[in-house]
Amino acid sequence: MTKGQQFAKDMRKNLGIGSRTRRYRKGADLHADILECIQHAVFNAGWYSEARQELFRSAFGAWQSCDKHIAGYRADGNVVAHINALTPYQFCSLLGRMVDADITNVAEGERFFAQVRTELYAQAA
Repeated sequence: MTKGQQFAKDMRKNLGIGSRTRRYRKGADLHADILECIQHAVFNAGWYSEARQELFRSAFGAWQSCDKHIAGYRADGNVVAHINALTPYQFCSLLGRMVDADITNVAEGERFFAQVRTELYAQAA
C-alpha cells in the first residue's frame, strides 16, 4: 500500500467517510473538513497520534495546492468543477494521488492539476 493510499484510508476512517457518503453532512462540507484535518496535523502538534499526524502532514502540499488552485479558481474551470463534484471518498483518493505524486508546493500542484485537465479532456474526446 502506497503512502497516498494509506493517507486516503486513514482520512476516511478519521471522518467516517464511506463510498456512499455525500459531500454535505448535517450542513458541514466534508471537503472542507478533510482539508481542515490536514491543517490541524500541520499547525497543531499533538492533535492526532504521531503516526497519523505524520501521514496527514505528507498532504500539506496537496492542501496548499487545493487552497490556491481549486478554492481560488486558478485552475481550469472544468477541473475546478470536476473536483468540486467529487464525493468525499473520491476527494480523499485525489489527495492520496497528490501525496503519491510528491506534491510539496503550489507549483507542483499546478502541474498536477494541468495533468488532471489533460486527463479530463482526453476522456471527453
